[in-house]
Amino acid sequence: MQSVIFHGSFGNKNENWFPWLKKELETLGHEVFLEQYPVDKWEDIEKKGKDNTQTIQNLSSWTAFFEKTTLPLLDKKKDVLLFGHSLSPVFILHLVSQYSLKLKGAVFASPFLESLNQETTWPFDVVNRSFYKKDFDWEKLKSLIPHSYVLYGTNDPYVPMHLPIDFARRLESNLIPVKNGGHLGSNLKEFPILLDLVKKISG
Repeated sequence: MQSVIFHGSFGNKNENWFPWLKKELETLGHEVFLEQYPVDKWEDIEKKGKDNTQTIQNLSSWTAFFEKTTLPLLDKKKDVLLFGHSLSPVFILHLVSQYSLKLKGAVFASPFLESLNQETTWPFDVVNRSFYKKDFDWEKLKSLIPHSYVLYGTNDPYVPMHLPIDFARRLESNLIPVKNGGHLGSNLKEFPILLDLVKKISG
């Protein structure tokens, strides 16, 4: 089986539970891809302001990076699992839609499809803007992602609870609240429930 792990906005592949998950999946025999996508510096976005559109992180740059680094390595003869945190779940939907990727399943942590709309964290919306989309072909996505789970922290400081719930509803994903999980990011160096979900998806 092949697995791909995606980080989020202003993110790093070596943070959160990503390295732990990569190691655990490799122990299970998975071929795992965990790449560093182009990201901006928070302070640079603050300096450039809310109307800035010249971002390093955008849908085009991330799609081009995926197409160059990971897409050629995916084997159509093998089952593929995708894991996304924060912004990357909606990015995954773009990829699945654009390349008609047939997955074994996907796990989405703290996902959202639209603006976070919070005054204190507006730089997120600046770098995320080009990714936002709600009018996907949801029937196509459901057929290409037959098994999916959405996890969200009940006290997420960045993503209001209704956004991951809406994401799960549209994709008909299994919804899993994580009590006091925050943004399911830096507070979690390990995330054991993900391994349980891998077993469920793998059958």
